[in-house]
Amino acid sequence: MELRQLKYFVRIVEAGSVSRASQSLHVAQPALSLQISHLEEELGTKLLTRSVRGVTPTDAGAAVYRQAQLILKQIEATQLIASQADLGPAGPVAVGLPWTVTSVIGLALVREVRDALKSVRLEITEGPSSMLATLLAQGKLDLAVLFDNTTDGGLVMKKVVSEPLLLVGAKGTLAGRDAMSLTEAAGMPLLLLSRPNGIREEIERIWAVQGLKPQMVAEINAPGLLIDAVQAGLGYSVLPSCAMEERLQKGELDAIELEGGALTRTVYLSTSRLFAPTRAAEHVHALVERLMRESIETGKWNGRWLAGE
Repeated sequence: MELRQLKYFVRIVEAGSVSRASQSLHVAQPALSLQISHLEEELGTKLLTRSVRGVTPTDAGAAVYRQAQLILKQIEATQLIASQADLGPAGPVAVGLPWTVTSVIGLALVREVRDALKSVRLEITEGPSSMLATLLAQGKLDLAVLFDNTTDGGLVMKKVVSEPLLLVGAKGTLAGRDAMSLTEAAGMPLLLLSRPNGIREEIERIWAVQGLKPQMVAEINAPGLLIDAVQAGLGYSVLPSCAMEERLQKGELDAIELEGGALTRTVYLSTSRLFAPTRAAEHVHALVERLMRESIETGKWNGRWLAGE
């Protein structure tokens, strides 16, 4: 078995097509197919199912794909270790951040990596927790911030923050109110993030148990637009404070607790059980954790720090 065969196989699975993989690898399609045939012969099993729509891995192929990713990542890490011995932490580090967390620590993370880890190339992917968990499990991220709706046996999930969920509305629309039940909130015109979204799924689960159907005005999968729509008085939303802390501090929005502050979400700093972190990834991991803790301690993030408990 050769490393190039694993590299070719991984690229074909990710491209979903031998021809597309051939183009990206700059390897002739017949040569690529021949190498995959040799790999299948050596392993004694069929790895790919071919159809007019492309190729998909068999069950055995999916297992080999995951292992091949691990092997190739370890090879890359070995190459980095040699350079790190003299230069310190070096190489790419891929971090997954949900948009709410990006708004709190994203800029500081880019700045501090640039200033303190000059040989590290930071790659930030923003997206929903479920997507980031999948990328992390696949080895496409080195670490990610995830929420409590995420479960994956292949991940190490360290609790770091508990934060309240708030009902948020335009300035003056919630004046005189300190809290509201989720039952009452269901009857208000709501603007909610589109699925998949942990907050959306959790509050809809509670409403379903209570037999309630929320008054949905719109689903908006653009966080900035959602908050702008709330601020413009087009409806209310349920969000963590970190999504809009700056606007709350400026008094541009009203926000009150739901269920007396009992409705919360847990934030995790997560890594993969399968993919060993590089030295650079370990440094960035420590930096992300410090920035999150400092955001809590300085009041930039309205939450409770859990990592020391």
